[in-house]
Amino acid sequence: MMRLLIFALLFVLQCTTIGFHENSVRSSMDFGVQQEFKVCTYKEEGIDEEEISSLFQYWNEELSWYSLKAIHVDKGYLERPGFTGFDILNYLYTLPLTEGCDRILYLKGRQWKDILYEFFTLGIFAGIGIKLEMQGAVETNTNTRGYIKAKYISTLQILFTSPKSTLVHEGYHLLGCGHQLFMQECYEDIQKVKSAAKYTQGDQNFFPSKTKSGNVFKNRFQVNQVFGMSSETNP
Repeated sequence: MMRLLIFALLFVLQCTTIGFHENSVRSSMDFGVQQEFKVCTYKEEGIDEEEISSLFQYWNEELSWYSLKAIHVDKGYLERPGFTGFDILNYLYTLPLTEGCDRILYLKGRQWKDILYEFFTLGIFAGIGIKLEMQGAVETNTNTRGYIKAKYISTLQILFTSPKSTLVHEGYHLLGCGHQLFMQECYEDIQKVKSAAKYTQGDQNFFPSKTKSGNVFKNRFQVNQVFGMSSETNP
């Protein structure tokens, strides 16, 4: 009964909760040597380097449990490709992974349209208890690109998440984790990705990716093929 209640809570919070940590399980697992992966980051106007540094510092505190570190690679400002998260992801599908990029992340800012939408979602939540707004997402074809909402001030959002916790959540997806009740499966996914890094095929500087269906991508060419592009194309 208790597990059912926990599962119900997880379902409600699934946009911001990857699962419940199992500290004793995690501490008993071997995550190998320290490894780094490079996150090429595009940002919307209004997000500064200090904010990005704070986000990555917070994320890396979590990643330290797995002997991992995310390296921020600044790709500059990029006008938001569209209003919805689907618009952003569709644009990210057009960006190939190039040398020096293991993952692609877009940091979404805050516009006047977002403020109006926040009031709208607040009304929906107050009326029927459904939270419509997405704080971030990662595509599931390769788990190599995604976005987070990196700048907001909303009572409804603060009740559920923050930019830092959203990055940690989506960061787990970028490492191949899905949603689960408890985190052991995710820990095992991270082990598999780190292990695959020993066997990268012709792309020694690439940190592999893994999907929940079991596909493992060991070089950038494999990733880019999924999106119908070549590694030589520059974003």
